[in-house]
Amino acid sequence: MAMSQRLLAPLASDGGTALRETLDSYLRHSGSSREICDELFIHRNTLTYRLRKIEDALGLDLSDGEVRATCLLALSIVAAHG
Repeated sequence: MAMSQRLLAPLASDGGTALRETLDSYLRHSGSSREICDELFIHRNTLTYRLRKIEDALGLDLSDGEVRATCLLALSIVAAHG
């Protein structure tokens, strides 16, 4: 669990949960902009901005399937442990 928390820790830099919620939605909706924006009530430009911030903060490329799987697992582990 500690590794998952360390992986996701940079997402707290926005002072809230917006980046983490965006990443979670992105992964659950397989990158579907329409579905993500509808769920989060955000504009597509906001989604693009947040995804860029997430990649920069984590130092990862979300277009990589292994990276997406790792992030999804980390989010699941952290959520399961409160």
